[in-house]
Amino acid sequence: MLVRSAMATAGLAALTFFGAAGMASAKITQYECRFTQGQSRGGGWISEFLVVTDNDTTGEILAYDPVIKTFVGKPIPARRSAETKARVTFGWDVDIRVKDQSSRMTYTMSYFRNGQPAKMRAQPGGYDNTWTGEGTCKVSVR
Repeated sequence: MLVRSAMATAGLAALTFFGAAGMASAKITQYECRFTQGQSRGGGWISEFLVVTDNDTTGEILAYDPVIKTFVGKPIPARRSAETKARVTFGWDVDIRVKDQSSRMTYTMSYFRNGQPAKMRAQPGGYDNTWTGEGTCKVSVR
């Protein structure tokens, strides 16, 4: 289970990392999302805080949250899996290793441009479990 203090640390680290990684000529869209606490969080697999950056110039997309911080330690590559006028959806995979067991957790996050809650989903490879959460995102373009 993830600790709440890790969420604050992850958020600050992500903002520092993404701020330093920006190029002057690049258009970078940053999604700073917060997902509500509750049963749907699946024991910490849906983090309270998520940052996704989308660099339109280089095509690089990065994701970072407390789960990524715990198992990888730095932002990881993500992909844009869908985009319409109404929403954009990103996906990424996190390799989870705990003691002698490992799994790949597949994540998707959809941001809705019309004000509907953002949706996040986590599904462990090889299992039927799926965890979901809803939240809000602050979007900034630099």
